[in-house]
Amino acid sequence: MDKLTLLSEGQTARSRPLAESILNNIKLPIAEHGFGGFWFQGVANSAHRDYLQNSRKSLLTRRVLRSRGGVFASSPKVKQLHEQYVTRVAPTDINFGEALRLESPYCYVLCENGQPNKAKKLFNRHGVNTVLSWPLKHFASEAWSGRFTLLSKYPQSELKLIGLEETLKQAQMSLFEHFHNEINPYRQNNLFNQTAIKALKMAATGLHNHEISQELHITVRGVEYHLESMRNKLSASNRANLVHIAHQLEII
Repeated sequence: MDKLTLLSEGQTARSRPLAESILNNIKLPIAEHGFGGFWFQGVANSAHRDYLQNSRKSLLTRRVLRSRGGVFASSPKVKQLHEQYVTRVAPTDINFGEALRLESPYCYVLCENGQPNKAKKLFNRHGVNTVLSWPLKHFASEAWSGRFTLLSKYPQSELKLIGLEETLKQAQMSLFEHFHNEINPYRQNNLFNQTAIKALKMAATGLHNHEISQELHITVRGVEYHLESMRNKLSASNRANLVHIAHQLEII
């Protein structure tokens, strides 16, 4: 686990050295608590509810919640493990939904009815015996939080959990400082059409539809379509409410 990897679609080559530098700086303090690897991501505060409801009309469907975008991994091996987990195991794993609860840390259950489950078999192949999901509140958002998924070769009883939350808070602050938009779960997985976001940004500044159409070189009807699409996706009651929600979710 010597190299570090950022799992972010569309990541530029210029940002990789910065990501590796930051991850290197936070990897050692986390390792001192007994964890040999981790991945970090932003999670919507409504994720657990949306996962249970499993509605096709929901913005955060189960497929979206299992997205690989916006995830920072501590090494290429952890990147591979994360990809294998979300694609092969997570769809049927009892731990995936439970780890979306953001009220408190959650230790993955790796045996069911006295037998190793699929998660245990996968993690054990990578030398991992304990998986701990540790959520952290976003200091400036009520819509989403950060979450570390911590991996250790040691049993939970041998881990040094005292002071771990403070270590993770410092790590999260560093990641947010440099990669806030990349971590935001509402900016992942192409949830919104980019033209629609541009139109909404202009609407938020007070521009009328005909002015937006001129700026974006689309018809007024096209502007109306994009804004209506955003309103439906975000369950907004009107244009002002749409702008308010988009600001809350830090989409614009």
